[in-house]
Amino acid sequence: MKNLLTFCAAAALTALHAQHQPAEEQVDPHHHRHPVRIALLLGHGMVPEVPGDGVFFVPSWGLDVDYHLTDNWSLGWHSDVEIENYMVTLPDGEEVELEMPLITTLDVFYRLNHNLLVGIGGGLTLENTEWKPLMRVAVEGEVPMNDRWEWTPTLFLDQRLDGRQVWTFAVGVAHYLLF
Repeated sequence: MKNLLTFCAAAALTALHAQHQPAEEQVDPHHHRHPVRIALLLGHGMVPEVPGDGVFFVPSWGLDVDYHLTDNWSLGWHSDVEIENYMVTLPDGEEVELEMPLITTLDVFYRLNHNLLVGIGGGLTLENTEWKPLMRVAVEGEVPMNDRWEWTPTLFLDQRLDGRQVWTFAVGVAHYLLF
């Protein structure tokens, strides 16, 4: 009986001691060795405001540069160009042809798990020589190919502050740089 009490007391003390020890944070050494990532993406944007058509799919190219601050947080400078001219109807009813709009944003990303990030940011779009503000919400995947290369499927919503929005799905290849 004495051995059983000694064993239980030791187990309880070990459990109490373990509760007060800081949990070791699970880190992904991949991002600590290579904090800078560059990605080239090919995608399609869905523009719902095209007169007469309802929805128009616009091909796009993207270039992302991300810096991993920690394993969970990163900053990204994301630029996209929609490589086709198309018509939109502005909120005041005016129809305008956009000529290859350029979008650039600065985004903050949070890692939900090893392969999935969510982000939000703000930026500008260059439409017919005029810069206009926008907000972006994004979901981004990271599918490793090896230690420094990965596939990166993305889905994002660009909400122009004049009321228009564009949903874009893109797939890219990313490379972690040595620094």
